[in-house]
Amino acid sequence: MFPWKTARNSLFRQVPLILACLLSLSACEIIDPEAEQLKSNTRLELVDWHISGLWVINSPVAWVRVTNMNNVPLHDITFEYRTFAADGHPLDRGTFTIEGKVPAGTTKNFVELYLGLVDLYTERLSLQLLSVKRSEH
Repeated sequence: MFPWKTARNSLFRQVPLILACLLSLSACEIIDPEAEQLKSNTRLELVDWHISGLWVINSPVAWVRVTNMNNVPLHDITFEYRTFAADGHPLDRGTFTIEGKVPAGTTKNFVELYLGLVDLYTERLSLQLLSVKRSEH
């Protein structure tokens, strides 16, 4: 057998392993411990919501309460919202970032947040906090 054929066959056998390694590395994200601590000391609560729209363009309008138990003010509070049909079937998902700051050790209400366009049959809404950022002021 020719030497280049052996080397080429050996390389082709390793391609799946190389691809698996590259994919696993690209899926890794660097987690900032300070950001995780800020997030863990923040509570996001959906107080109330309703659908606004005319059967064609529908948007959940939410009243969200944020409690900042950190010793620094927060801003760019980002959450994921998910909508569901009456039977629990998932419909839509999206993200929303609250414009505004929450001072350290306080609770702040954000009302009339138009989250985005959703399915006509939306009956349920859930929120999950994704991230917060330290505010300088």
